[in-house]
Formats: sequence, C-alpha cells, structure tokens
Amino acid sequence: MGHFEDANSLVKRSGRDLEGLTTAYQRSLSLQVVSSELLIDIKNLMENLRSALDYAAHGLFNSYGSSTKADPKVYFPYAIASQSLTEFRNANRIDICIPGIAATRPDVVLKLEGYQHFSGKQWRWVPIFMELNNSNKHQQLTPQIRRQARELRMTFPGGAGITMGEGAKIVIGGGASITSGGATIRSGQEISVDKPPVMTGGGNSEVITWVSFHFASNGEAVVPFLVECVDGVKKIVKELSTI
Repeated sequence: MGHFEDANSLVKRSGRDLEGLTTAYQRSLSLQVVSSELLIDIKNLMENLRSALDYAAHGLFNSYGSSTKADPKVYFPYAIASQSLTEFRNANRIDICIPGIAATRPDVVLKLEGYQHFSGKQWRWVPIFMELNNSNKHQQLTPQIRRQARELRMTFPGGAGITMGEGAKIVIGGGASITSGGATIRSGQEISVDKPPVMTGGGNSEVITWVSFHFASNGEAVVPFLVECVDGVKKIVKELSTI
C-alpha cells in the first residue's frame, strides 16, 4: 500500500474507534472513574490520527520532495500555537518536514499553510492535538462537574462531610439532628438529592453531577475535541491525497 492509502485506512479506523471510545467514556463517566480502557482508547486514537498525517506528508515527499539524505525524516508540518504565519514561514517548517517540496510545489506549501491554526478557527485544534501527542499529556484527564441534580454533598465547618447518591435518603426524626463543626441539620427533614437539607450555623449543601472529562493540561472536553480532530484529519488527508 502507498502512504496515502495507509493514511486513509487510519482515518477510517479512527472513525470506528471513536464510536467505541464513547462507550468506554460513558462507562467511566457513570462510574466517576477514568478507566485504563478509556486512556488506552484515547492514546491509540490520537496516535493513529498523528500517523495518518505523517503518512500523508510521506506521500507528498515521495511525489514532490527531494533530499540528499538517504532516509530523511518526514513529518506533517504544523505551527505551534504561539507562531504567526510570518514566524512559521521564517522557521521554514514545511520544507524542513517535507524536504524539497517548496521548490517543486509552492502551491502545496500554501495548502499546508492553510491547515494551520492561524488560517481559521476550524484548524485551532492542530497545535493542541500535536502538543498532546508530543508530551503524552492525553493520558491525564480530569472530571468536570456542574451544579445540578445527581449527587448531594453536605459539608460542615472543619472538613466533615456527607455524600449521597441518587436513590439514597436520610430521615431525621423528631428531637434528632446532625451537628458538626457548629453547623446543624435539624429534625423533621427528609434529605435526598431532590431535597437538600436546611443547614444552620454554617455548612453548605449542593447537588452536583459529573458531565464530562477534560484534558488536564488544556481544559479541552475530550469527546468534542476528538471529534474535531478526526474530522480535521479526514479533511486534510482527503484533500492532500488528490493533489
């Protein structure tokens, strides 16, 4: 198979893998634990997408590039987030990554510049994606929450707390109360995620739920970002393969 055939195969594989990844994602979200299965799925998906871009770069080099080296290193060229178009050009990144292409196909150079973050919002994912791959930070995820019915957390001055999930409840009978750190939940209350308690003397109650996982290093929501990457790589490979 040629390099573009390999790139297209990886793009198709990534689309299928993304569907499977969402299953592991939802399972981890439900359990409120980032599973090793999810981390592996994310790692494999991102590495396959990066390989698809590099295969496409190899395809361009084979057709239009040249080098005095017997086995030159060829990669998909990208601008880091802090680079402007002028800085990117001055660094000569495209010809460094795909040797010889600037002399033979300046139109392809312009095409590759059009895939950089400074060329439009639809390419803002490129330097983020590359940084995650280069630093292996895609293995670090953090859960995000919004305040809404799913789990009740009651905290008291001094650090004590009570957490209740859906379906659980506490009934405080007459004459009884819950007291900690000066805060009190008085009698006559039935407490659940639908009925947060009235607390006096300090303390706090809130109803929260986990709604998504984000990459810890940049705050990107995992699934929307991966969809953006899969769609973007698919577009790049498709267009470059027809040049």
